[in-house]
Amino acid sequence: MEKLIIKIGKSMSKDLKEIYMHPEKGKPGTHTLYLKSAEELYELLSPKRIELLSFVINESREKTISEISKNLKRKQEAVSRDANVLTKHGLIQKIRQKQAIKLKANYDSLQISLTN
Repeated sequence: MEKLIIKIGKSMSKDLKEIYMHPEKGKPGTHTLYLKSAEELYELLSPKRIELLSFVINESREKTISEISKNLKRKQEAVSRDANVLTKHGLIQKIRQKQAIKLKANYDSLQISLTN
């Protein structure tokens, strides 16, 4: 299972330098998403995007944006817009099948840790 670590206000270059100097401190099987501020985290994981992400993670099969919008009782355009943001940050991926676009989660779960 892949794990995503979200770091707010941290320096990617500092972390990469640390791992380069001390490879044993690296964490295999993890990915890290760097955000500038708590506001950026809120924009990325707004309540509706969390709902969409949770739905995609918990579904047993990939569903189209249309199917998801019906299940979540949201407009298809809004689901598509939120899916674009989550795709841009690597949390989900879009899979084109003929004329439909299906969504698939890149992680089994999402964990946010607030640390120094």
